[in-house]
Amino acid sequence: MAMQFLCSTHRRQLKRCTLVAENRWDEWMEAGRQAFAQRDWQAALKYLGCSFELSEMLLEGDDLPALSNIDRYMVSGHFLAECFGRCQDRCLQRHCLLAVHRHLLNMLRSPQGRGLSLKRNVEISLQMLSRHYQSAGEEAMLQDCYEESMRLLKHRCH
Repeated sequence: MAMQFLCSTHRRQLKRCTLVAENRWDEWMEAGRQAFAQRDWQAALKYLGCSFELSEMLLEGDDLPALSNIDRYMVSGHFLAECFGRCQDRCLQRHCLLAVHRHLLNMLRSPQGRGLSLKRNVEISLQMLSRHYQSAGEEAMLQDCYEESMRLLKHRCH
């Protein structure tokens, strides 16, 4: 299930210029953080969702994505997940957390993954997943994911 927050016009405009897209990500994340701090969950979802979708776009088509774009993706995905949790939507919260983690693991599996330093990203992602699954009383469901993540880190990271 792909979540869409951006309209097709904004999506086309932002795909044209990476610098503009990165600036919009910064602006929307800041607006999302402010709305989150004020507990305005609907506004936070809007801004954080747009940031997350935009960060996915920044990663598209990059054989060797910049670490800054990977960090953008992870931060906005985790922030969006936290916002869904505050809105009591644990299903979408889990979806975001798993989407981020799957993307990181897929990068590690790729030939280009050898050139990326993703160890800390994967560790943070596992911490976020662990916290989520523990709060749901489902820690055992995370075991296979944890083992696969550790195996990939061991073989792919120095």
